[in-house]
Amino acid sequence: MMRLDLEIIPTSYQGERALLVRDFLGLIRDPVILQGEALGLVGLIDGKRSVRDIQVELIRQQKGVLVDCDFIEKFVQELDSAFLLQSHHYLEGKNRILSEYGRLEVRAPSHAGVSYPARASDLKLYLEAIIKAAEGEEPEGSTGRVLGLVAPHIDLESGKKVYGKAYGAIRRLNPRRIFLLGTGHSLDDGFYSLTEKDFETPLGRVKTDREAVRELKRAAGTAVSASDISHRGEHSLEFQLIFLQHLFGPSFSIVPILCGSFVPLLERVSRPSEIAGVDSFLAALRALWEEQRSHTLVVAGVDFSHIGPKFGHRERASSLLLEARKHDQSLLKALGAGDVQAFWAESRKVKDAYNVCGFPALASLLEILPGVSGRCLDYEFWKDEPTQSAVSFAAVVLVAGR
Repeated sequence: MMRLDLEIIPTSYQGERALLVRDFLGLIRDPVILQGEALGLVGLIDGKRSVRDIQVELIRQQKGVLVDCDFIEKFVQELDSAFLLQSHHYLEGKNRILSEYGRLEVRAPSHAGVSYPARASDLKLYLEAIIKAAEGEEPEGSTGRVLGLVAPHIDLESGKKVYGKAYGAIRRLNPRRIFLLGTGHSLDDGFYSLTEKDFETPLGRVKTDREAVRELKRAAGTAVSASDISHRGEHSLEFQLIFLQHLFGPSFSIVPILCGSFVPLLERVSRPSEIAGVDSFLAALRALWEEQRSHTLVVAGVDFSHIGPKFGHRERASSLLLEARKHDQSLLKALGAGDVQAFWAESRKVKDAYNVCGFPALASLLEILPGVSGRCLDYEFWKDEPTQSAVSFAAVVLVAGR
């Protein structure tokens, strides 16, 4: 069967329906495009059917046209050689990568020179221009002490106006430690992923609070992934980190946390702290925050709704835009009120129909910041015309008190 940890995006190629396959693990270096008869074959390779079963089904689908077993076997072998199948070959490659990455002490930048300038001097100019363009946008009427920030993790160019408003609102702070929460796009074996690695960017190295990370691992048990490989290519934290380094220099440490999915449990519980393992993780995180609350900032790098064919919808984003926006605004209202149960209930109501990737990180944030209130500084949709899809994102500053 096809690997469960691949990102598969419906698209078109040379005017025909296709699937774009990406591999966060890195066994497949370049994206793979599947189209034509490969699409039908891939759907039949499910780990249950034999080659003969696949042949019979293809003949049925093609109304009696003979399909040779040797062709099917060769196709399966090619998929396996390309690390597309959940097989012994794949598991060997995966274990090798996990072992190699686990031995590293520093997480290298994965998007420098691709999503942002690789030279420190160019990056500083780039980030300062983004923030300066949003000057004067600090939240009016928010007089409490700033506890947290919600910022996008969408492509920097696509979201630079909202990034600028988010980070412009906290540039006068001086945190010593930052809890950095983000979406674990490749995290599939735990509710959270932690790493003890320091983080390197063109602006230097940021120390990870290893003692805090170890304490969280002890508290959470199996709720935390056994591997930190999901951090390797993840941009949701990296994009926040370069802004934080630009604003605060080398004066802070981080607790890097990637969040997996809560969607399977939406109907069973009413908040994250009711999930076994997650409850103790959040309690430990809350205790760590209480210890240094005056010197700790919580930052969530998240996006909101993901709509259109690229994200599994049959409808174009334009048809879903109004309802997705309504859903986002309800989430932002609950976030602004610091109401984790209302936040959860809104996602349960729509059954996560709009693929809000930031839901786990934001729900977790609300559990660890008591008595918080928030103000939305900006909110936008980015539209991907080629796939008729769209992504929403926001900037929110969170302060103590109502």
